[in-house]
Formats: sequence, structure tokens, C-alpha cells
Amino acid sequence: MGAFLQVRPCGTPPFFALDMNPKDKVIAITGASTGIGRELALQLARQGNRVALAARRPVLLEDLKKEIEHLGGKALAVPTDVSKRNEIVAFVQKIQNEWGRLDIFISNAGITHPPRPLLELDESSVRQVMETNFMAAIYAVWAAAPVMEKQGGGQLVFVSSIVGKRGVAKNAVYCASKFALQGLTESIRMELKPKKIRVLTVCPPGVDTPFFEVNHRSAERRYRLHPVQKIARMIIQAIDRGRREVLLTEDAKIMHWLNVFFPGFLDWAVAYVKRSE
Repeated sequence: MGAFLQVRPCGTPPFFALDMNPKDKVIAITGASTGIGRELALQLARQGNRVALAARRPVLLEDLKKEIEHLGGKALAVPTDVSKRNEIVAFVQKIQNEWGRLDIFISNAGITHPPRPLLELDESSVRQVMETNFMAAIYAVWAAAPVMEKQGGGQLVFVSSIVGKRGVAKNAVYCASKFALQGLTESIRMELKPKKIRVLTVCPPGVDTPFFEVNHRSAERRYRLHPVQKIARMIIQAIDRGRREVLLTEDAKIMHWLNVFFPGFLDWAVAYVKRSE
């Protein structure tokens, strides 16, 4: 990885300079018990960083903490419901109490609703998705950004989705939550730049994690799911390079640009794929 988390956009000076030592950053990760969050925690810990883990399932968090410590890393497990502002505030406070700083906050936790048309969804499902996927990101900014500003800088990372760029049928609220996240990150990127806080948005495609099974989407799919190890590695590379936004894979990029130039064709293609689910 080279000089890890050096935050150095090509051809420009860094907005902030954390300790340029390639190790020992303090990194918070939500949704850390499974999937992308878990793999990020493992890879980052192996590189010598201290990782604070947040998720709703304490047993899985403790198992991950023990695995990281067995590998020689340092981890802090904090059971957290990210849809509740006070719990994210408490999470950040525990990180400060334990390690005295917070260099990077990765807002990764996300849920979705069963694959149904909007007219068949109830209000409670809609609110749950929006509170976990969108409001939690706002709570993360409110909790983490002041800490980072006081220490001289930091980085906020938001795991969005390619469907935050292009809506798909039977996913209306999930897509809306990711579109909202895109608008949020584009706006705060400008607001936080003077405070020396970077904002990175990553837009992965379908990833081979328990997300689909947990969220009632384990049906056979006509498109491939990407290995979680690869996606986590690409996210870390984007952090390291000081990127502002990345479409992580070629299929995500193709979907995005087809939507820009041939939206009618993509309507047909997405509908064709959705018929198989």
C-alpha cells in the first residue's frame, strides 16, 4: 500500500497532515460486524491501525475484536445502533476516551427493505431505512467532525452504492437513501474543506456479503457479486489516495455512464435483470 493513509491527491498539497507514519491511525467503522465493515476492520488492523467497531450485534463485534487482537492488532468494540444519534455520540466519545483522537470515520452501516414496489411498503420500513442509511451519516458528521477539526484534520468516508447514482425498481427507498447520501457528501465536502476534513464517497456494486440474505434478497441473481476482500481493498486504496468519490468496479462505472448517455436503454436492462429476482 505504500505510505498508508497519507492523503495526498495527485499534484496538490494535502488539505491536512495527520501523522505521516503509515501506521497507527485511529479509525471508526460502523456496520463492522459483517460484510464490508468487517473486512475493512481486518485489513486496516493488519496494517497497524487501531480500529473502533460499531454494530448492533455485540457477540459478532466481540468475536471480531478477539480475531483482530489474535492477529496482534488493537480494537475497540462498541455495540451501537447508528439510527440513534446519542449512540453515535457515545461511540465517538468512547474512542476519544480510549485513544485520545479520531483520524478516520467510515460510515458503512446500511440496511434495505424487501424487494417490493413503493406502494407495497409500509411507513415504518421506509423510516427504518432512511434513519439507518441517511440520518446515521448526518449523526456521524455531527459527532466526528468537531473532534477532527480540533485535532487539525481528519477524514470522513461514506459507503454509498451504485444505486445512489441510478435508481432501480423495487428498491425505491434504499435507492433514495443512497441518492440522499450522495447529495449530503457533495455538500459537506465543500463545507468541511476549510476545516481540513476530507470527505470520500465510495459507490460499490453488488458485493458478496450477508447483506442480501439478511435483507430478504438471497434469490438467484443474473449479475455477479464482487468478493468483499477486493471491495475493502479498493476502499482502502481510495482513502490512501485522498480521493473524493470512486465508482469501485468496471460494472459500476458502465452502469453510471450508461445512465448518463443512454438512460432509456438502461431502463430496459435493469427491468430485464429485476424480472429474475
